[in-house]
Amino acid sequence: MSPTDETSDRGQMLVIMGLLIAVMLVALALVLNAAIFTENLSTRETTDSEEPSSYAADTGSTVADVYNRTNDNDTRKAVYAKTSFNESLETWADSRSDTAAENGALFEADWTTHAGWRLEQDENRSFTPANNDSATAWTVADGVQNISAFELNVNRTKLYDNADTGAFRLNISDGTTDWKLYVYQNSTTGKINVSKGNPTNSSSEKCSQTADRAVIDLRNENLTNNSTCDALNFSSAVSGPLVIRYENVNVSGDERVNGTYTLVVNGSDAVDTARFNDPGPDPPTATAVVYAVRYDTRYQRKEVVHDVEGWHSPRAETYQPS
Repeated sequence: MSPTDETSDRGQMLVIMGLLIAVMLVALALVLNAAIFTENLSTRETTDSEEPSSYAADTGSTVADVYNRTNDNDTRKAVYAKTSFNESLETWADSRSDTAAENGALFEADWTTHAGWRLEQDENRSFTPANNDSATAWTVADGVQNISAFELNVNRTKLYDNADTGAFRLNISDGTTDWKLYVYQNSTTGKINVSKGNPTNSSSEKCSQTADRAVIDLRNENLTNNSTCDALNFSSAVSGPLVIRYENVNVSGDERVNGTYTLVVNGSDAVDTARFNDPGPDPPTATAVVYAVRYDTRYQRKEVVHDVEGWHSPRAETYQPS
């Protein structure tokens, strides 16, 4: 072989080796690109699946926050409580919708706001209405859809001292059935007694507690210190909208109940505020509240669709119609 042929062969080999190296580099680049693409796709899919859950969680927490802020305002008109809540939540929903749109997604939120009342007597006094200290009986609420808190805190020495129908009476009626709870004392034994139905009837369910005061908790059906009392179960006896009345409160100047109470009801028109919020000394108060909120959200991004329905009512229900 001549020197010229040898040089030519060496050059050809270098060219072939260079081509092989180039092919290997291209293949390596393709493998790396495929790996990067797979990782990006995986990340994007994870993000797409996490965002809807994030939006849903934000909705629930925001509803709770706006609910609390609205109910801390001591509003005296149900329409104001409802409007305040709706405007605040709408501002948030519009902002979230805009943010979703910037990311190529759709976010929608719809809700129904249920307004109600928080009725409280914080100072010890007769259970008469604010506008009539001599009332014998009166309607506390009418057209009640739900009840979520109901406590009577009574002073034993102020209670009627006989086991008969002259005692203070809580009357909860659905228009067909009147559920009646009598509260009275026995000054000899020092007991506070409650009776579902006529106290003189031996078949009436009764509970008692030896104490100077007792908290009658109708939501949890117990007296003070978690003493279970089946006589406090009224929800199984009535259905539909309710009327709540205090009766035998004050008979011919004879006060038959004294203490404090708390009651939270659902129904924007359920309370006559003239019976509360009187400028007199320590009147019972009626504060308009958002009782509960039902909401529905929809998040959509490309093929991902996430629908969530929720109900915000932080208290356990004392009464909920069937």
